[in-house]
Amino acid sequence: MKFSIKLFVLFLCFFYNQSYVFAQKSIDHNIFFEQKLEVFGLGGIPWDEGSYENERGRAWMDAMHHAYEQILSITVMDGKEVKHILHTNNALKERLGMILMSASKTFYQKDVSGLVRCKLEIPISGKLSLRSAFYLAALRPQPMQPTGFLASWSAKVEADENEQPSPYKRIVIDARKFDFIPALFPRFFDERGALLFQEAMIPQAERFSRPVVLFSSDMIKARAGLESKEIFTLSATMHELHKSDIIVKSEDLKEFKQFCNDILHSPLKQREIMIVYNPNKTINMGSMKKQENKENTNIKKAN
Repeated sequence: MKFSIKLFVLFLCFFYNQSYVFAQKSIDHNIFFEQKLEVFGLGGIPWDEGSYENERGRAWMDAMHHAYEQILSITVMDGKEVKHILHTNNALKERLGMILMSASKTFYQKDVSGLVRCKLEIPISGKLSLRSAFYLAALRPQPMQPTGFLASWSAKVEADENEQPSPYKRIVIDARKFDFIPALFPRFFDERGALLFQEAMIPQAERFSRPVVLFSSDMIKARAGLESKEIFTLSATMHELHKSDIIVKSEDLKEFKQFCNDILHSPLKQREIMIVYNPNKTINMGSMKKQENKENTNIKKAN
């Protein structure tokens, strides 16, 4: 009986620890900083000169499997990852297969262990990239999914030609104090919850190969390359349950709308939205803030 109790307690401890681990979202931040995914694959130890090519092939296939697994976990937008879209969009499956097959691969000489290694580089932006795969896959109609898999893909947004062009070339958003999770297509809302901008609103194919929204962990690098008068620092906040969405504050709403209208009207202009966030900040996906006691809440209301 005592052994059964100990075994049950041990199981609970293991289950709790595993639940906490899975609550932490593992993110490869270099995917968003460098706009490419790098993975390594291992082959076996060649036993003769003729088997070296076979081991190269095994290392390449191992790298392909690792790359595919990481691509599935990339956040597309808040609450939606690549794997969530892949099940309902056959066109995206075809495009991902083409991207993996055409990805740049580098083979390394045998190391001390004698294993053959392969490095695979999958571009996130470019003509043949993950972003272009989403664009081309969304063009193909889905009988079971009439609307686009991006929330604002089918949004009928038209640029206001009478609007004056924005004097800024880059908007910088400081999200380092928030639990921000980078995404391929983050959304921007006003404080009322109305959608202001997402790159899916832009119909031109060129925009999907060259991203508008970029990411950095260094504020100095985020502001580099332009004069101060060409950069606008945006006041923004986030909702604790939507960690990939940005909420634009009312005092900067006019400048942001003017900037986004300029992007819609001339998508090939040099216009960037740079989000600066802290990649080392721990994000507990399965936890929420502890609610205050009712007594404390009543005291605050009375005051």
